[in-house]
Amino acid sequence: MKRILLILSMFLAAGITAGAQDVGELQSRNRRLREEIATLEKRINSTADNIRDQLTQYRLGQRLLSSRQELIMGLEQELATLNNSISEKSNMIARLRQEHSDLLTAYQTLLQQAYRHRDRKLWIMHVLSSESAAQAYRRWRYFRNYSDYMRAQESKIRIMQDSLVREEALLLSLQKERVTARDNMALEISRMEKDQRLLDGNIKKMQQNEKQLKAELQKRIDEQRKLDKEIREALAALEKKNLARDPAAVEAARALSEDFTANKGNLPWPLKDAVIIERFGRITDPKWGFTFDNKGVTLSGAKGGEVKTIFNGTVSSIWMDNRDSYLIRVLVTHGQFSTIYCHMVDVVVKEGDKVVTGQKLGTLSPRGEGNSYFQLLRNGVPVNPADWCR
Repeated sequence: MKRILLILSMFLAAGITAGAQDVGELQSRNRRLREEIATLEKRINSTADNIRDQLTQYRLGQRLLSSRQELIMGLEQELATLNNSISEKSNMIARLRQEHSDLLTAYQTLLQQAYRHRDRKLWIMHVLSSESAAQAYRRWRYFRNYSDYMRAQESKIRIMQDSLVREEALLLSLQKERVTARDNMALEISRMEKDQRLLDGNIKKMQQNEKQLKAELQKRIDEQRKLDKEIREALAALEKKNLARDPAAVEAARALSEDFTANKGNLPWPLKDAVIIERFGRITDPKWGFTFDNKGVTLSGAKGGEVKTIFNGTVSSIWMDNRDSYLIRVLVTHGQFSTIYCHMVDVVVKEGDKVVTGQKLGTLSPRGEGNSYFQLLRNGVPVNPADWCR
C-alpha cells in the first residue's frame, strides 16, 4: 500500500507540474501577443492620411487582425489545457478521496482490535506466558510492530488529508483561471470583429485612390527588386575582399559565425518594440493581389527611432539612393552571416568600423513611416530573421 501511494503521488505530481508549465507557457505567449497588439494599435492611430500612410495603416491593420486571431487561438489552447488540467485534477482528487476512505476504514478496524486488547496487562501477560524466550521475543515484536503500524497509518491519514486540502485549493484556482481565459477569449473575439470593421473602412478609403495605391504598390515591388540587386552587388564586392584575407582573419570569421549561430533565437531586433508588418517569404496581398518574394522583413517602429546592430560584426558597406524610400542602407558582416539595415536618414558608423550587439547604426526619419526593412543572410542566402531574433 505504501509503495503504491508513493508511486501514485510521484505520477500525479509530475502530471501537475507538466500541466502547469503548459498553461504558463501559453499565458506567457498570449501576454507577448497582447503587447504586440497594443503596439500595433498605437502605430495605426499615429499614421497620417496620405496614400503611403494609408498603405502602411492597411499593412498594420492586416498584422493587427492576424495577431488578434493568433491570440484567440492561443486563448483557445489555454482554455483547452486548463480544462484538461481540471479534469485530471478532479480525477486525482477522486482517487485521493478513495485512498483516504480506504485508509480510514483500515484504521477503524485497527482501533477496534486495539480496543479489544486495550488492557496493557493482557499484552504483558501474553508475553510472559510464552513457552520460550524466542516465543516471548516474537510476541513482544508483534505488539511493538502493531503499535508502530497504527502510528504509521495515522500519519498516512493526516498526509492524505493535507494532500486533499491542497489539491482542492489548486482545483479552485484552475477553475478561476478557466473563467478568466473564457472571458478574455470572448473579449478578444469582440475586438477582432471591431478590427475587421476598421480594416474594411481603411480599404474603402483606399479604394477612392485606387490608381495612386496601385502605383505605390508597384513602386514598393520595384524598390524591393532594386534593393535585392544592390545587396547582391555589395556581397559580391565583399566576397572579393574576403579572398585576400589572411588565415588569422579567416579563423576570426569562423569563430564569429559560431557565436552568431549559438545565439539563434535570442538575437535582438534592430528596432526597439519591433513589430513585423511584412513577413519573410512569398507575400500575396489578399485584397489588392500584388505578389512578391520578400527576402527580409519590414519592421514597424517609432518614427525617428534608432536602428541598432543585432550582433558583433564589421560595417562592410554603406550606400544610399535618394530616389526611393530605402534611403541609407548599412551592411554588417558577422563571419558567414550578413545583416542589412534600411530606411535610415543618417548613420553614425563608417565602413570598416567594428560594432557590437545593440550598437546604434543610425536613425529612422522623424517624419517617415517608422518602418525599417531588415535582411539576414547566411553565406549570401536570405534566411528568415524571425527564426533568429526575439
